[in-house]
Amino acid sequence: MVTLKTITLPDGRELSYELTRKRVKNINFRAKEDGIVYVSANSRATVAQIEKYLAERADFFLGAFERLKKREERSEINASSVNWLGRTYPVRTVRNSRECAVIDENEIRVFTRMEDDPEYVLMLVQRAVTQRFCALCGELDGEVRVKLEQAGLKPPPTRITVKDMSTRWGSCSYTRGHISINIRLAAYPRETVLSVLWHEYAHYWHHDHSKRFYDFLLRFCPEYNKWNGLLKK
Repeated sequence: MVTLKTITLPDGRELSYELTRKRVKNINFRAKEDGIVYVSANSRATVAQIEKYLAERADFFLGAFERLKKREERSEINASSVNWLGRTYPVRTVRNSRECAVIDENEIRVFTRMEDDPEYVLMLVQRAVTQRFCALCGELDGEVRVKLEQAGLKPPPTRITVKDMSTRWGSCSYTRGHISINIRLAAYPRETVLSVLWHEYAHYWHHDHSKRFYDFLLRFCPEYNKWNGLLKK
């Protein structure tokens, strides 16, 4: 059963949440870009308990909505400019029959006979960014695996997938050997992308976010907090 409700805070602000009853041990909360907190809880958790927690943590959830909104704005690709690896690149169209986009040192050039069609230009740009980002993730994956092997650790065979995720920068299915990386990371510096990849690889050895997990992570990625911290600003 799914229920959508809104609570009014003492200062007049409102916070909407969607409650789903599931067979879970704990009450789980997740803020998403649509401005709704998604809650999953078992039948023993009362609505009063859930709403009390939401009210107490309202500033956190409302702040999370703002961060998600800003992340969406920063990562946006449009027909005039692109955020790529920490820099903003202007998009320039060149009338040509090649029908492709090229990421150069200072700009993204789009070769097309349909330069007056912004949606088509955008499609070419998105395709080029995705292809380059997939290649980058492959390069970084190789770096991570070499460093682990040099330390005497043998990471399992891993499939890297790039996709658009609304609430996570990366995910690791350690039982299947599958790591997913958010395409939105293409807007951030190379080192930030690498920090996310290290984070996911660390889950092969530590399945939670305990102190041992972060000790392992910082051993291999000493500047993790610096570069991954950009995702929290």
